Amino acid sequence: MINWIKYDRTDRNIVSHVTCLITDGENVRLAQHAKLLDGEGYGWYLNNGGYRANGVTHWSPINLPGEETIE
Repeated sequence: MINWIKYDRTDRNIVSHVTCLITDGENVRLAQHAKLLDGEGYGWYLNNGGYRANGVTHWSPINLPGEETIE
């Protein structure tokens, strides 16, 4: 199960330059959170060419098999 986190554009706790899953409610893509090149603040850039991802509503860190943590 994917634990989606509601995207808050003002949240500075999202680690930058780390690939995550993002969604706009219809599509799921791979992207990295990073400083906006064309404005102030941060946003999402798609992994397939560095294009900006708009309309992101939720995101989730990726945990691959073997990376699970026991709490």
